[in-house]
Amino acid sequence: MSTLAELVTKFSHAHGASGFEDNVRALVLREMKKYADDVQITPLGSVIGIQRARSKRGTENPRLLVEAHMDEIGLLVTGIEEGFLRFIEIGHFDPRVLPSQNVLVHGRKTLAGVIGARPPHVLTAAERQKSIPMRDLFIDVGMDDARVRELVSVGDFITLDRNVVSLQNNFVAGKAMDNRSSLVAVLEFLRRLQNAKHAWDVYAVANVNEEDSSVYVGALTSTFAIRPHLALCLDVTHAQQPGLREEYAPKTGQGPCIARGANVHPFVFEKLRAAATQANLAHQITVYGDNTETNAWLMQLVGEGVPTGLVEIPLRYMHTSVETIHLDDVANAAELLRAFATSLTLEDADALQGEKFVRAAHSSKPRIGKKRAQQKSKSRVRQRRIKSRSRRR
Repeated sequence: MSTLAELVTKFSHAHGASGFEDNVRALVLREMKKYADDVQITPLGSVIGIQRARSKRGTENPRLLVEAHMDEIGLLVTGIEEGFLRFIEIGHFDPRVLPSQNVLVHGRKTLAGVIGARPPHVLTAAERQKSIPMRDLFIDVGMDDARVRELVSVGDFITLDRNVVSLQNNFVAGKAMDNRSSLVAVLEFLRRLQNAKHAWDVYAVANVNEEDSSVYVGALTSTFAIRPHLALCLDVTHAQQPGLREEYAPKTGQGPCIARGANVHPFVFEKLRAAATQANLAHQITVYGDNTETNAWLMQLVGEGVPTGLVEIPLRYMHTSVETIHLDDVANAAELLRAFATSLTLEDADALQGEKFVRAAHSSKPRIGKKRAQQKSKSRVRQRRIKSRSRRR
């Protein structure tokens, strides 16, 4: 059995930009089939693993959807100039981090390449002070123009080529931790749920097309297919690092974040917080006044509406090749999901009908003893999430 660190490494090393998730999907299928009663694939390519409830409620059990997106940011070939490749982005890269990166060009044959730019020796003094725009960058695969054109076509996708690095104190860094770390948490949750009693059918979903889409088409369509009674989105959020104000960012290694705000159903938030408290799990609170800029934003709009919550893993250096997480946060996110899923009752499904959830939200606030209050993680209140996407820059 793979350890959590091995699974994170395996999924980080997989290559699958938005719209090109085939390799990642193959890994997801392999893992989900170990723990799910049934595995399905949507027409757009999202993967749904189902664990049926151990108890029956008439002919249909309430449905819990727990999801994370499997795609990563990437690049697309736009042209070939004397053997060098020009490109645009899928999702959003900070162009400051792109020069000198190793990449893989996924053409008729996968080619190793490097992102190059004019050397500083030939730049003017003014140009040396500025970030190099993406239009001035190119990819060198070490082939002449004719051979490149045999193997690469306009529209082929490109991903960063970076191995995971194990840092001190259970930290790891690598590409695509947004959102493969959350995806691993969902898979680990499914494993832990195998021998646990739960009254709801659980649908664990790996969604496509989050990074490139303003309407989160993978999550929107899979949620429509499932029509859950309640849904949870797992994603990453900006963690404290130099340059971020401390009060606006959670800390790595202090547990997953439970989001609260206009986009988060109050019943779901209270149930998540109660589950974390009762399981004595370290956790943090993030606050949003509007769009969380995650799949949760549109999952809640499916059908007549889906009560939706958001759990986040703190991550440093988002949308770079060295996205850094703490493995304990991944493990604790999985355990939070297990505690939440097993805490759901058939009465909870009834409480989500009409206005009963308002009273339930107020009555379910957990009582915290003195010792637990001292251990309780500090809430981190942030302004609007600034997860980078090209449409917002």
